[in-house]
Amino acid sequence: MQFSDLPAVFGYPLPREGLVGLLVEARPVNACLPLQAPPSNSSVFIALVRRFNCSFDVKVFHAQQAGFLGVIVHNIGSDDLLNMVWEDEQLRRHITVPSVFTGETAATYLRSLFTYERGGHIILVPEYMFPLGYYLIPFTGVVGVVIAVMCTILIVRCVQHRKRMRKDRLSKEQLKKIPLHKYEKGDEYDVCAICLEEYEDGDRLRILPCSHAYHCKCVDPWLTQTKKTCPVCKQRVVRSPEDTDSEGEDGGSTPARPTLSEGGPPLDLGHEQEEEEEDSERTPLLRPLPSTAMGPPCFGSMARSVPSSSPQGLLEEGGEEPPRSPCSQSQPSLV
Repeated sequence: MQFSDLPAVFGYPLPREGLVGLLVEARPVNACLPLQAPPSNSSVFIALVRRFNCSFDVKVFHAQQAGFLGVIVHNIGSDDLLNMVWEDEQLRRHITVPSVFTGETAATYLRSLFTYERGGHIILVPEYMFPLGYYLIPFTGVVGVVIAVMCTILIVRCVQHRKRMRKDRLSKEQLKKIPLHKYEKGDEYDVCAICLEEYEDGDRLRILPCSHAYHCKCVDPWLTQTKKTCPVCKQRVVRSPEDTDSEGEDGGSTPARPTLSEGGPPLDLGHEQEEEEEDSERTPLLRPLPSTAMGPPCFGSMARSVPSSSPQGLLEEGGEEPPRSPCSQSQPSLV
């Protein structure tokens, strides 16, 4: 059988493995006076004490002085469990035995079935209580820090996303600067490229800088919620400062050609280009062949002999000029 109990807030706690002993009813039963000692043997005896008439620390101290190694104090007329506290600080310091409090029903069963005289024994088992606070507080702190970090990252990402989307969209002030046009029959605009409906007289059109026109009800949500570009040609409707800066940097990186020579008259770039073209025209497409190579047969005016370009000194040392083939000399190539 198992009975509920509540340990006292003073004295030693019950051991983890529990306290096994023989139950003896105290004499006197309220233990307000020194108790009769338990039977003299080596067994562990536990005193069963009645509540009232004196404080709990006095009852437990008297049982300890009598030789009991454990005390059970039971209620009278109720099964309510109470916290046993001390009243005398000096007495509390001398109490070393463990003690528990139980109800009247449990005491009745113990007295009638499990006393030493009836050959029974009892086990006082400590109620294992998980130290929830010991683990819950650090766990809660870690979870709180993780949630805070995740919320911070989420907020930062949301802010960055809103800024990015805001940069790619038109504000209401910028949208108001784009001109409106009231359509009349005969205008150059005919069909809205978004809703694919023909314009009718009185329709309000939004004219973009690229000269494309759309219904206001069609293009305004596009410009303010999606992109600040024309839906057809993708040209920006309003140039941001970042675009202007990037264009300025690209324009500044193009090297400028000098127009004046140092200390001289202006350079005639057109004349230089003409000279380069003439030089390219005069450059032969085929290089002249060596004199020792046999050239292809020549026909017509190409068979005329060309004076040798060899130095005169070489002819004088050799005596006679070696025979030449009609095409042995290099001929000017046709361009």
